[in-house]
Amino acid sequence: MKNITIGVIGAGLIGRKHLRKISEHRDYDLVGIADVNVDAVSAEYPETRVFADYRKLLDEVRPQAVIIASPNQVHAETGIECARRGVHILIEKPVTDTIESAAALMADVRKGGIKSLVGHHRRHHLQVRTLKALLGEGRIGDIVGVSAIWAAHKPADYFKTAPWRTEPGGGPVLINLIHEIDFLRFTVGEIKTVEAIASNRQRGFVVEDTAAALIEFDNGALGTFFISDSAVSPWTTEQGIGESPEFPFSGESSYRFMGRRGALEFPGLVQWTQAGDAQDWNQPIQAQRIHAPTLDPYVAQLDHFRDVIRGTTPSLQPVEDGARSLLATLAIAEAAATGRRVDLRERYAAL
Repeated sequence: MKNITIGVIGAGLIGRKHLRKISEHRDYDLVGIADVNVDAVSAEYPETRVFADYRKLLDEVRPQAVIIASPNQVHAETGIECARRGVHILIEKPVTDTIESAAALMADVRKGGIKSLVGHHRRHHLQVRTLKALLGEGRIGDIVGVSAIWAAHKPADYFKTAPWRTEPGGGPVLINLIHEIDFLRFTVGEIKTVEAIASNRQRGFVVEDTAAALIEFDNGALGTFFISDSAVSPWTTEQGIGESPEFPFSGESSYRFMGRRGALEFPGLVQWTQAGDAQDWNQPIQAQRIHAPTLDPYVAQLDHFRDVIRGTTPSLQPVEDGARSLLATLAIAEAAATGRRVDLRERYAAL
């Protein structure tokens, strides 16, 4: 079977990660890169054509698929141009930066009949799939609630190299919390309502640096989430799961799922239960570590994208589902700005 010709739009931090994975993948041929820093990217990838304008990449190289790793604010425009040319897309999260632009992208994707996958790479971790299976089979009983933390201190260079991260849409809510919201939707269930508070006191940017959210799920479970890009801690999924060398491994669990019959830590996959299936706070509770093998989620994501393009499997997350994760995340930002609880049900229906 012929290799899939693929281009990458945006050669920043995440774009370069995709480029490394593509170069090692036997089922893809990299045929072009689009980035405004043409000279620097050309020097790094001398064997690949580099375009300042992604439209020229699409029109002159005509790839079968592209990975869109450009700033959030231009995801929709880029995805729409791809859809109108029949180019399949793996679009980095968030799928777009607004619900209106997400709806426009969804319309063109449907009209063009193209295959889409949103880059919430955590769905491809074996640890995540193991957790989802454990929760789904009722290992800890009905889920009562979940408590989670994502706290890390991003260095100054992170903002200097990409100033858009200091503006609305570039803070930890849309860049980092959206991963966690998608993860919670995937493992616990659909989100019904949210409340939140946010602060920009630590960095003083227009966008938030710290936020806390209350979450209500359709199944009745409740959740709390604390997120900050200005606090030093070992409690992030990246550090806990060891998914990338950029994030030193801590092995710490940043999630705790509580159920009627027990609890689960993630990503450590430690299960807490009482002997004889007891539900009694006067009885001891014991821990059991559950093993799940590790893999590179970005490689697994490329494998899945290949199969989606070839029509052998449905997309694990088409743009429609990515839009729901965006909607829930934006609702947290809205709740923080207004001080009100936001109900998502009618908004999902309107997508």
